[in-house]
Amino acid sequence: MNLQAHSTEQRSSRLDAISQVRVADLKRLDTHAQDVMAKAMELTDAWGQAMFVMDPQLVAAVFSALGFSADVCANVYDAVRGLAYVSHRQQGLANQAEVTWHGMDATCLTLRGAVGLESALASVNDGNVEHILERNRDLFDTIMKVVPDYTRKLMFSPEVAATVMSCFGAKVSADAIHDLAWRYGGQTTLDLDGRRGVATQFIRALTLTICARI
Repeated sequence: MNLQAHSTEQRSSRLDAISQVRVADLKRLDTHAQDVMAKAMELTDAWGQAMFVMDPQLVAAVFSALGFSADVCANVYDAVRGLAYVSHRQQGLANQAEVTWHGMDATCLTLRGAVGLESALASVNDGNVEHILERNRDLFDTIMKVVPDYTRKLMFSPEVAATVMSCFGAKVSADAIHDLAWRYGGQTTLDLDGRRGVATQFIRALTLTICARI
């Protein structure tokens, strides 16, 4: 038996399958609001303090791709926006709260019933991350298509990606992520000084796939 894969399955059994999540479960975001907001802030730092604002249509499309019900998809944007962890100032408009990509993984896990986000992906490591990805390749490929096309050209270092995953307790190395980005995402970059890059599209699809299926 693959003990690492078995550990992943055990972890999975403690979370609700996405198909079991109902619109009433959106209240979990309020119950665990401080944890979700803290994780969004931690992830903003992990991404070099970059912020990626999402509109309602994109949030609904992402959660639909993950397999959440139509009712959940129709209401999740407002539920996350209600946490008000990012304020957007625009000339001529009133300040408004926004939803950013940095809240998506935490939202998915929380809706599935995860408590203790810092260790939610603790079972994921170099030894089993490809197994998880391959087993859920259908979902990964779907998310890759849903994520906006421009994210294919936003390259971050695999070290950033490893830090992002470590925010949830995963222990996946930058080298492993770089390898997976080439074989599953189809591209990487390398500059004259040896800095490596992997696409934001790939990182988003990787983490969301794991958060949805772990």
